[in-house]
Amino acid sequence: MSKNIILLSLILFFNIGTAQENLNGILAGVFRNEDKTNQEIQDAIFDGEFFYMEKNNKDQVVKTINSKRRIYTKGADFQKSEYSEMWVNGKLLSEEEMRKEMKKSRGDMQTKLPFSKPFRDNYDFSFQGEETWNGKTVWKIGYEPKQKGKDNIQGFAYVLQSDTNIVQYQFVPTGLPFVLKNFNIVLDYSKIDKYWVPVKFQLDMELDVKVLISFTHKFIRMEEQYSNYKFNNGLTDDFFNN
Repeated sequence: MSKNIILLSLILFFNIGTAQENLNGILAGVFRNEDKTNQEIQDAIFDGEFFYMEKNNKDQVVKTINSKRRIYTKGADFQKSEYSEMWVNGKLLSEEEMRKEMKKSRGDMQTKLPFSKPFRDNYDFSFQGEETWNGKTVWKIGYEPKQKGKDNIQGFAYVLQSDTNIVQYQFVPTGLPFVLKNFNIVLDYSKIDKYWVPVKFQLDMELDVKVLISFTHKFIRMEEQYSNYKFNNGLTDDFFNN
């Protein structure tokens, strides 16, 4: 074996080892931040402003939904929403119309994020380099489930180099049906008080829906902005069960 080949092998071995050490250090920081936040925030109340848009295969908007809700959460298991207003195609709905629309619209989406303590052992993580996000230097950390399933996701997260807090997730659920051609979810975080919490959710998808014997193409966007966070309000389990 030539000296050049030996040298190249040593360089590759060193780089792989360094990357793995970097990943382990980053993950330790992320896990520590996630655990600390979950321990300190017992519950949260915040507002959500939701927008839904559906386009047909001619790029024409065929439906829009706007709504406002108050969201209550406690840990990973409890979530409750109270809707105050809803518009469909620009029309303000009555309470009865709003209840009917909610039955056929999306429910509360509770994604099992891979860095959370109950789920992190289900994922393989990878170091995917360094990037700039909103003027900040971040690490790009990939994640993929060890087993495919409807409750799992795959994608990457941007992690601040300064303090190993997550500022953005991008992911898709695993095991998507064949009618979905493109699917992407982005979850942005921002620091409120001393906690990094979700401030924007966006989902884009394209799908082919069968109508009689042919397929029609649809584009759907869902977006929700979160604000007015209040932490540790003393919410009980009974509040969510009633």
